[in-house]
Amino acid sequence: MAVKDRRTTSALRGGREDRYKALVEQLPVGVYRTTPDGMIIEANAVLVRMLGHKKAQTLVSCNVKDFYVRDKDRSRIIKKLSSKPTAFQEFELRRVDGRKFWVRDHSRRVKGPDGSILHYDGILVDITERKTAERKLELALRKLQLTNEKLENLSLSDHLTGLNNRRGFFTFGLQQMKIAKRLKKDNYLVFLDIDNLKEVNDSYGHAVGDLLLQAVATILKSTLRESDVIGRIGGDEFAVLAMRSKGLGERTLQARIEEGVQAFRLKKYARLRLSVSMGLVSINPQKYQQLEDFLAHADFLMYQQKRKKERQGNPLTRS
Repeated sequence: MAVKDRRTTSALRGGREDRYKALVEQLPVGVYRTTPDGMIIEANAVLVRMLGHKKAQTLVSCNVKDFYVRDKDRSRIIKKLSSKPTAFQEFELRRVDGRKFWVRDHSRRVKGPDGSILHYDGILVDITERKTAERKLELALRKLQLTNEKLENLSLSDHLTGLNNRRGFFTFGLQQMKIAKRLKKDNYLVFLDIDNLKEVNDSYGHAVGDLLLQAVATILKSTLRESDVIGRIGGDEFAVLAMRSKGLGERTLQARIEEGVQAFRLKKYARLRLSVSMGLVSINPQKYQQLEDFLAHADFLMYQQKRKKERQGNPLTRS
């Protein structure tokens, strides 16, 4: 009777195993079982095809390590399974013909009664199409970003302030210098830098810093003439090219800008004060140099003023 029961139990177990194997073969994903050191014990037909083999017999006894494109992917999975029963990861595999493809791996460890790992079971899903689509999208977005950067460079205006950008300032500035040469009139070049803008951004946020940039733009536009060339040529840097006239001399120009800056207030931030440093040079059109050279000299003078303020203990932008 006991022998008969054992035979019945064995038959039932064998039937379950057959049904399990049949089910595994019907699955549309790769199914595997490996030893702890990576030798393939079992593989269904889908996995056989995935890895470029024709028969399961040729795949079984191969080591999974041979199919990984990057060894660290295998090491990462084993590390995960050493601390938890299941792991999930995406990585590349290489077929026997050398072609690469992407998979999503769902794996689990199976332990024996003594706690040692008997084998690893897992399912591999081919995600090559998805990865290819993601890569194409990534490249398309990068291409769009580069195109936008090129368009920004080709543009002549600064989107935040509405002033000329660096390219626009030099484009229109060179035209103005040619006009000044014909009219035999000097130009004034002002290089202006907002003091402590980084501190404002750190303390109040970049939105408030942007308000100061826009405020300087408004002050310059309201202070100067429509014919003067104004530009935001850097993060916190502005430049002005103004033709000399009876009503506009060197001191007058600088005083107008300083008055506008000192009068500025942000209602929501009463303690915030706008402060700028300036460098001004006079340009004789008959002694023509590159506009970049004049700008560099004005920049130097601005820097001297900024250092002088610091030595004198000039209060920070926040009062």
